[in-house]
Amino acid sequence: MRILTSVLLVMIAAIPLIFIASCEEREWPAGLPHGEVILPNIEDPDTPGAYFDFSEGEIVYGDEGRQRGDIFLERTFIAGNPALGVALHDAQPDSILYDTTAPSWGSGQWKHPPNEETPPRVPVYQGHNIWVQTAEGHTAKMKILMAESNMDVTAYLQIKMQWIYQPDGSNELHAIAGAEEQSE
Repeated sequence: MRILTSVLLVMIAAIPLIFIASCEEREWPAGLPHGEVILPNIEDPDTPGAYFDFSEGEIVYGDEGRQRGDIFLERTFIAGNPALGVALHDAQPDSILYDTTAPSWGSGQWKHPPNEETPPRVPVYQGHNIWVQTAEGHTAKMKILMAESNMDVTAYLQIKMQWIYQPDGSNELHAIAGAEEQSE
């Protein structure tokens, strides 16, 4: 009986280790643009009109942002650029690379802009992932790492996000053919 109890205790103690090992971050798919960025609120007077452009991997401001930026931070929401038809899908909090296939574009899970003035919005939750159908019709995914709120907690001043972009037009975050050889 003691041996059986000892074996059970060892098995129970090993369960958290198995879980931790299964939660390790995967490697970024070869050749896909990715990174981390701090995105300020679009209404911030120091950085007015800040948008993030996944295809270039950079923040763009003002008129340039409206013309080519995919997403922006608006109060407590991530918003897609309505003039460019950017769509959003809120995903569960997990590793950014845990689920590497976006829901199909036509599914009801996506929030599309109803017109060119009204952006689709997804609430900002630290740890959540958001799929993005970019202005170019490509797939991107972002994870909210940090959200800094204002004093009265009515808006976020900025968010820190991790992002990855698939430039080939598929809805899957897979390595680009030949990228391994090029990086060696």
